[in-house]
Amino acid sequence: MTVMKRKLLVLGIGLVLVALAGTGLIWLAVVRPRVPPGLLKDIQAGLPARHLQDPDARLLKYLENRYGSMSDPTNREAVFVDFFNVERIKALQFLVAHSPREHRQANVDAMARWVEAYRESLTAEERMALASRFRTPEGQALLRRATAQYNSQDVRYRGSTAGVISQLLRTLNEVEQGQ
Repeated sequence: MTVMKRKLLVLGIGLVLVALAGTGLIWLAVVRPRVPPGLLKDIQAGLPARHLQDPDARLLKYLENRYGSMSDPTNREAVFVDFFNVERIKALQFLVAHSPREHRQANVDAMARWVEAYRESLTAEERMALASRFRTPEGQALLRRATAQYNSQDVRYRGSTAGVISQLLRTLNEVEQGQ
């Protein structure tokens, strides 16, 4: 290899390394701060479930990848409470917007069925604990922020997710009423 070829090879490798470093800096400075914190976890949980055809099985796989076994009441409660976490809401909105078009409404409908099943599975003790959680000042603030986030969305998005919202509100109401 001649001296000139070696110099060009070193220069080429150097340019590639500078480009990679620049891309990394752009990611850290511009893109990463705009990504909701839980989004990467949601993407990692959703990718293995994406190939499943049954929307209920797809949702269950996603939830178990994200939260752990859904047979554990603590994990189910974490899923429910996260519906009122603004960063989580943003992550779910991102996932809905970037899921295959033919899966979108089926995924939303599966989530509504999951919330309904969750409500029906709650024991009296779980209902009391959930009601206590949402009666606190922190719980009330969580509900206000979540409501503002949902209401800030496009009317078509809110319309397509109305089934989930309806089930969430029904669950909150029944838990609050002690039913």
